[in-house]
Amino acid sequence: MFTALVLSEYSAGFDVAKLLGLEIVAIHEKEFPDEELYVRILEPDRVKSRNIIVFSTLYPKQERALLKTLLAVDAAKRAGALEVTAVIPYLAYARQDKLFLPGEPVSASLIIELLKNTGVNRLVTVDVHSLHVLESLPGKALNVMVSDLLVEHALKYLVDPLIIAPDKGAYERACYAARTHGLKCDYLIKQRDRITGEVSYTPREISVSNRDVVLVDDIISTGGTVAEATKILITQGARRVIVAATHGLLVGGAMKKLEEAGVYRVLLANTLNIKHAHPLIEYIDISTRLASELKKFLGI
Repeated sequence: MFTALVLSEYSAGFDVAKLLGLEIVAIHEKEFPDEELYVRILEPDRVKSRNIIVFSTLYPKQERALLKTLLAVDAAKRAGALEVTAVIPYLAYARQDKLFLPGEPVSASLIIELLKNTGVNRLVTVDVHSLHVLESLPGKALNVMVSDLLVEHALKYLVDPLIIAPDKGAYERACYAARTHGLKCDYLIKQRDRITGEVSYTPREISVSNRDVVLVDDIISTGGTVAEATKILITQGARRVIVAATHGLLVGGAMKKLEEAGVYRVLLANTLNIKHAHPLIEYIDISTRLASELKKFLGI
């Protein structure tokens, strides 16, 4: 039997839990005057001898969101939970999944180890930056893909578009969406200076002339990568460019960059506990997809 704990970091978790017909146990959350966090399961007897699903997500305020998630998992274990599944649609720090420069940490591995050592038995993410991050949880991790849902929405505006990834790393998620809808996909060749972070592109021999394009990626942070890719596609003759990205952090004037680049629409999944108000942005609810995949994964 599964019971849900939903942290305020991911209010959409209530929708997923309800779709699964789960019992939801209330959590009291507060912050002390010195800004330390406090979490308490209000009816711990309803957690004892149950399999618990903790719904959270790690943006914004990544460090505090992570700590609160760990506190909730620890509380569930101490209350007698049998197993804990953490559903974390956006896994912060996942982009540093290997050593790029000497002297760096591998933050993705650290996050996974913190979750495991605190008591997480299974982990569910949405469009994680690199599947390599989940390899230390063989058979105990699930990554839910949603790029096809975003592209499906893009088709309301575009006809027979070409699906493009801004770099090779995003190619598989772009092709996943393309295959689902019977579309063609390709990617741009990107080079990033590891010291300055400056990005340059070498376009592949793709014909986007007089074609609509959906630019598919997992994360939009500052928007620089997607904006530059959009400019290149428009220069090559693309009619309209819609950006479909799972996690829309959108920091540092990202939307201004996308506007200036000529983006027609920005489609985002509701994986974060924040929504940006902008006329170009539309949010796609992935609760039904997440509930369906959880049902299969956990045998609910």
